[in-house]
Amino acid sequence: MSMTRQERVALLFNPAAGKGRAIKAKYQLDRILHKHEILFDLYITQSVQDLRELARRASLEYETLVGVGGDSTFQIIIDEVMKTGGHPKLGLIGLGSSNDIAREFRVESLNKACSALRKGEIKTIDLGCLGLEEETLLYFLGQANIGLGALVNQYIEELSDRKPRLGKRQKIAGLFCILNAQRSGKVPLRLTIDSVEGRTEGEFAAAVFSNIRYWATGRLINPGARVDDGYLDACLIRACSLPRLLHLALLAKNGKHITATEAVFLRSPVFTIRSEQQFTVQADGEIVGGWRTPTVFSEIQVRAIPGALKLICRGLTQLARKDIF
Repeated sequence: MSMTRQERVALLFNPAAGKGRAIKAKYQLDRILHKHEILFDLYITQSVQDLRELARRASLEYETLVGVGGDSTFQIIIDEVMKTGGHPKLGLIGLGSSNDIAREFRVESLNKACSALRKGEIKTIDLGCLGLEEETLLYFLGQANIGLGALVNQYIEELSDRKPRLGKRQKIAGLFCILNAQRSGKVPLRLTIDSVEGRTEGEFAAAVFSNIRYWATGRLINPGARVDDGYLDACLIRACSLPRLLHLALLAKNGKHITATEAVFLRSPVFTIRSEQQFTVQADGEIVGGWRTPTVFSEIQVRAIPGALKLICRGLTQLARKDIF
């Protein structure tokens, strides 16, 4: 007797993830899935729009939906699931460039991800949401970025479109972007940020609003962030020189930037960000509006949606906050 879709897993595979490197892992993934005796229907996406349409349909037809790709792949799938109103269990298989989301949930390798799917351990977690007044723009699992986090992403996408080989060398491309952003005056941004902790104002090179701890390929940008507490954690980096900025990035690999005078940390269920300068926003690798025609804002709200998603993972391993701060 054939299995119903409710008994199988829908795999949405983004072959473009990791700047096109994900497709090379398809054979290995297929082998590991069969090793773990996971029954699945594989859907290889052809475009972002195709991924969105498949996610909408699969969220209503399957009990378990698995994204195969990078952080932006997961963001697109989650966004469509939430807006469609489906309630599937979500699994993650990280084949992207950064894999910060997969790292947070301890599914950063194919074996770990497939083992988690086999065991089916479910955690109810929060999501982040970007909005304007009563309008919801998008949902995210990792973090939303203003300043360098958005500018670097946009620059790398533009570079990858013009020079694919150079675009894959993200560390070099990112450094060029930071230099260009500072010289052009795009950063620092003068921001006013309202939260439950009050009002914070200043000139900031980067503002990161996190649901998870990791950022920019494994840096512990917000070491105390939890995905199950109903809050988002913000790390704001004040304007500083390029050498100091690069030093802070090195410190952030182990969360040691938390004592830096340039770093401001906030925690709130809702943040409202305003600026007289227009800015773009990036969430989990996706520029709001698309990197070709990014939406610009002078005000935006970032908020936590408690208990919004059932996620298949290998446990939540965040350190207790008393051990961080």
